[in-house]
Amino acid sequence: MIPSVPLKVGNILDAPDVAFRTTTTWYHLGFRCEVDTGATRVLSFNFRVGPVIPADESVRLGLPVR
Repeated sequence: MIPSVPLKVGNILDAPDVAFRTTTTWYHLGFRCEVDTGATRVLSFNFRVGPVIPADESVRLGLPVR
């Protein structure tokens, strides 16, 4: 499972603290993606995978369980 972050205005997606899941574990994730003016080509992409999100925190954040 990965986040879906829409491009609202401009040409930069900035998601400093979202989450993604493997089959069993949630992780913190931050990323920044810059696309061209037509949103057809990625110009730059940076990401950071953070620590595991503990089960009690994932429940508090409202992250879906398997």
